[in-house]
Amino acid sequence: MTTKQKTGKILMTVATIIYGFIPPIADFNKTHAENPLWPGHARFHVVWQVIITFGVALLSIYLLWSKKTERVLSIRISCILGTIVLGGFLSNSIIAHLYGGTLSDPNGVPPIFSNIDANLLIFFFGFVLLLIGYYMSRLKK
Repeated sequence: MTTKQKTGKILMTVATIIYGFIPPIADFNKTHAENPLWPGHARFHVVWQVIITFGVALLSIYLLWSKKTERVLSIRISCILGTIVLGGFLSNSIIAHLYGGTLSDPNGVPPIFSNIDANLLIFFFGFVLLLIGYYMSRLKK
């Protein structure tokens, strides 16, 4: 494996950590899963979503770094999984207005940097890292 390929896998790993390990820290608290103003069913879904994305992240990291898997296929599957999670979030951000969804809640985490939602900024950054990392990890030289 070349240095560029290893750097690509590291970038993909950082993107995976963003979508798999940050949400449990950010969402298992009074602004989300323990938010008394949210309906119980909404809290159920946020916990379910976080558990799923955490599991997907564990699988992706295994695929990226295991010596027991075929490298090219494993990297491709890891990228697809990350694209599903991060791309799903970004797509949902675009269509949220169609069903009355919002990126933040008045009693949640306030927007940062001139009303830009932190999740949107961080997940977009993760998506870019994922794609750059995938491209680099596939390079022959």
